[in-house]
Amino acid sequence: MSKQSLILAVKEADYLDRLAEYVRHSSIGETWQITAFTNPAALKHFIRGGYRIDFIAAQPAMLEGLGESMGSIPRAALVAYLGQTQDYPEVLQYQPLPQLLQACSAVYAASGERLLVQGGSGGDRRTDVISVYSASGGIGKTTLALQLAQQAGLRGMRVFYLNLEQWNATSIWFGEEGGDDFSQLLYTLQTQPGKAFLRLAELRKRHPALQIDYLPPCSNAEERLSLTADHVNQLLQAVIGIGHYDLVVVDLDSRLEPLHYEVFKASDHTLWLVNEQAVVRRKTELALMYGEQKWGVAFQEGRRSFRFIQIQFESGDRLEVEGKFNLQAEGSLPYIEEWAKGRLPNNIHSSPAYLGAVEVLLNRFFMSERGATDAGGRGAAVKVANP
Repeated sequence: MSKQSLILAVKEADYLDRLAEYVRHSSIGETWQITAFTNPAALKHFIRGGYRIDFIAAQPAMLEGLGESMGSIPRAALVAYLGQTQDYPEVLQYQPLPQLLQACSAVYAASGERLLVQGGSGGDRRTDVISVYSASGGIGKTTLALQLAQQAGLRGMRVFYLNLEQWNATSIWFGEEGGDDFSQLLYTLQTQPGKAFLRLAELRKRHPALQIDYLPPCSNAEERLSLTADHVNQLLQAVIGIGHYDLVVVDLDSRLEPLHYEVFKASDHTLWLVNEQAVVRRKTELALMYGEQKWGVAFQEGRRSFRFIQIQFESGDRLEVEGKFNLQAEGSLPYIEEWAKGRLPNNIHSSPAYLGAVEVLLNRFFMSERGATDAGGRGAAVKVANP
């Protein structure tokens, strides 16, 4: 699988050193070959040499110096502030490197080419979708969803975490950011759905510690409530359409609406959390009953993707309820008393027992189906050309 060729040209050598260090320790190098220049003459010589170039991102003065030698190569100006030039699409140079590379990717896609973050052959990348759900609130859906995403990311998988809860509390981990990003994406879904993946490529964020991409929490709950099943389908197709991700983890709240049903249909597996408490089991039964009443046979057939995961209390009893729905746990997670009391985990290593249980789920419902145990294969993909 060939890599795509990205040329970066700036005058600051230390800036390129930081970029090279970032790429060396990220998954970017698996799909990009980045060649960096600080010397305009060397860059022009490289272009005239006939080497493959898919995209050029350079400071305005360096772009102007290239003149007609650039031909029809897609390009962007790396600027200190927006509005610095009217001649080229602009990308802010001084922003977190993951966002800078994603912005370059979006400009490249807008030029009519494939996204830079795609693999060499684009559409051949398989993207799995795992959703996390429960009919009962406060059972640990977000904890499981985030730690599934993190473990996959730490294994070298390309992961997108999508939170669709009305009350999205992930700012605990991600911080207060995003502003009206969700509103902008929703507007694009409503008015220009064909460009949703471009907008998503611009708005998504990268969490360096969790090793995942995500969409910042919506600052207005009304925006989340206006999200329809069609919007969610378009959103999932946009994430998959980027062509970059191995796994999408969808974090759902405890309602059961057309939006949820759309996610269930799109999921390879829905990890449905339960425990041995009678009220949780009854809520689960009521939700399943409602689903069958609302969507009929289609919902019954879709249940094949449901995987009931039990939160294991001290009794250790396995969930196995005879009756119409015959709920049987296909996996389990330990009950962490400190987390239940509000002391939330800061990282995946905070509970070895939970870490091990999540690893079992990831292996069973994702890795084993791909016939792999690790993605690996990372490597540096930056050359600094500075003759």
